[in-house]
Amino acid sequence: MKKFVAAIAMPSAAVLGASAFIGGTGLMISSGWLITMASAHPPVLTLTVAIVMVRFFGISRSVARYFERVISHEAVFASLTKLRVNLFEKITQQPISLARDLNSGAMVKGLVDDVERAQEYKLRITLPYASALIALSAGVLLGWWINVRSLIITIPAAAILLGVIPFISRTLCESNARTIEVKESLYSSQISELTFGYAEARVYGYEDELLMQTHKIEQEILTEEKRLNARVKNLQLAATMTVAAVLYFLANLAYHLKIDKNAPDVSVTMLIFLPLVIFEAITLWYPNLFTAGKMLRAQASINSILHSPDVESKPATNTFISSSPRLTLQSARVSWGSEFMSPVTFDLEPGEKIRIKGRSGSGKSTLAMGLVGALNYSGSMTLDGVELTEIDGLEHYIVADLQRSHIFNTSIRENMRIANQNATDAEIYMVLKLVELDSLVAENAEGLNTVIGEFGRHISGGEAKRLSLARILLSKAPILILDEPTEHLELELALRIEKRILDFTSSKTVVVITHSGWHEIGRTLELSR
Repeated sequence: MKKFVAAIAMPSAAVLGASAFIGGTGLMISSGWLITMASAHPPVLTLTVAIVMVRFFGISRSVARYFERVISHEAVFASLTKLRVNLFEKITQQPISLARDLNSGAMVKGLVDDVERAQEYKLRITLPYASALIALSAGVLLGWWINVRSLIITIPAAAILLGVIPFISRTLCESNARTIEVKESLYSSQISELTFGYAEARVYGYEDELLMQTHKIEQEILTEEKRLNARVKNLQLAATMTVAAVLYFLANLAYHLKIDKNAPDVSVTMLIFLPLVIFEAITLWYPNLFTAGKMLRAQASINSILHSPDVESKPATNTFISSSPRLTLQSARVSWGSEFMSPVTFDLEPGEKIRIKGRSGSGKSTLAMGLVGALNYSGSMTLDGVELTEIDGLEHYIVADLQRSHIFNTSIRENMRIANQNATDAEIYMVLKLVELDSLVAENAEGLNTVIGEFGRHISGGEAKRLSLARILLSKAPILILDEPTEHLELELALRIEKRILDFTSSKTVVVITHSGWHEIGRTLELSR
């Protein structure tokens, strides 16, 4: 029953939307008819009929518009909910492979903006087009009823407005709009990267290089926007000239009918009013039509996620990996799409530590993303000789505390148990104490049940960083990747935490990505771009 209701919702909304436009046409025409007839002093009964018609069209227009909005938005929201559920199920089945294959920046935008924009296509393009087609066809038929010669101008005009201009728009504007959308996604990712790396870039004097990359994308977007605006102006001019031509020719037809006395005054009035209202649906639909490329690109982005093939598990491969594996990189280069970092080579025995340094932009955090399987890489990355891409359940062997680890809007306990679902409260307290966050629990009556995150208890950036660090320490994985684990902490606090972590992870392999500190780790690798 629900599927049947959903199937007829959009057609019903299209008919109701067209009815609202037709009601507007009827209101205008019947009003003109009433004014014209009143000037001839007809019987009161004739005017009463006209008044009833005006009231009918006025009320029906509002009623049709109301139910069209209710039905169409309800159908779109139901479709949006279903789409979100499908995306969630798809992503939870293979989160790392999707992030790796689709690029994290595009992934974020696809999940946030593209989902809603893809659904807008039905609401802003498909539905208004159907309503415009019905309403304009009704207007053409009304013109035929008034005077058959009106078809000479209304039929070609309807064909131009409903067929020719939309076709040209798809040919010229959609490609521009798609390009703009892609570049805006790239710009969003660039701004995000710049935000996190600008302070250091300014200290070391290469902020101009980062800003130049951002300004280049801005100029590319501006160029595409200007090109799109120029095309939109030309198409709008063509549409306006078409409507103006209809108005002129129908007014001219009405004039000659009046001069030749081949039609009553009422018909003349209706011919003049007709072109003023039958194109209302077109004028409301066109602004969305010209930027439809953004919505189509969003839909393509969502489809690429939904239709991505499931990853085949390889359980047999993991039998060759020990509980304390050896991590080896040979000429490895991790990439977001185009390679930029220098090849990385190192070999870590179980329990060995390494410190990775390098200027901002050299690929340190990118390397961390590659090690946890979130990005593609060239060269070789292996655990006990097995490539990371061939390992099923890589998160059981390598976990990372990345620079942008998320603190969820839930309790401290649940935030911590993300790393280890079987962790006891005692274990959670222990790792929190290692990073000196035991006070976070002690100062709240709810203890580990204290809700933190965006809408919970406010925590500072330093507290959030230490909380994510403690979460990684709770993991049972034998290899830990720590990306700037003590960044922005006071020197004395950072030193204390460093020592405790190294003592606590004595049996684990640890890769520390840092700009400073961690001098107790004797082995250092310098990355360059």
